[in-house]
Amino acid sequence: MKKNGIKVGSTYIVKVSGTLAKVRLTREHARGGWCGINLATGREVRIRTAARLRSEAPSTQQISPDEARRLVDEIEF
Repeated sequence: MKKNGIKVGSTYIVKVSGTLAKVRLTREHARGGWCGINLATGREVRIRTAARLRSEAPSTQQISPDEARRLVDEIEF
């Protein structure tokens, strides 16, 4: 990815310790790069370069509790 296309607050797929993980960027780091939260572990990680960012993670759809209840009621067990 390109450095100028990165948005703080967005979630990205990032290579962390050799594996791909979803990371939400929380702020820019004072010495360059970004700080973020690994959503799988809850740990803070530092992304030093944009090369570690693979792509923006697709957003998850949020459904209302009423819609969820309707879907569960429709399922036959």
